[in-house]
Amino acid sequence: MAEKVRFPDGREVDIHEFIAFMYGLSKSDVEVLHVLLQNGKMTTDDLAEKLNVTKASISKALNNLLDKGLIQREKAPIEKEERKGRPNYIYWVDKEKLYRKLETDLEKLAGTVKEALQKHTALEVII
Repeated sequence: MAEKVRFPDGREVDIHEFIAFMYGLSKSDVEVLHVLLQNGKMTTDDLAEKLNVTKASISKALNNLLDKGLIQREKAPIEKEERKGRPNYIYWVDKEKLYRKLETDLEKLAGTVKEALQKHTALEVII
């Protein structure tokens, strides 16, 4: 069962939809984030297999999630025979870091909304 976020008026939204809206994530991005939250550290190959999609589509989602600071990445340990080509990476969600990011970003959003409302109210007084 999906977790819901409840708004003050009682409306609810799926937590994944909320995060997608807040950060401008695609459906693929959200699916990758969800799998990483559930499964811990994974490679691109692991994610592609788990979601039954191409590595290219996984790479696009991973880069977007990395750019937005929602996931972490580190180089995978390399065997001597595997030293050819691009490095392999392991991706994961640092849940505490994600929670802090969400909290900070929501506080910034609340401040932005407050400023916008104050400007709006000030305009009404001038008019």
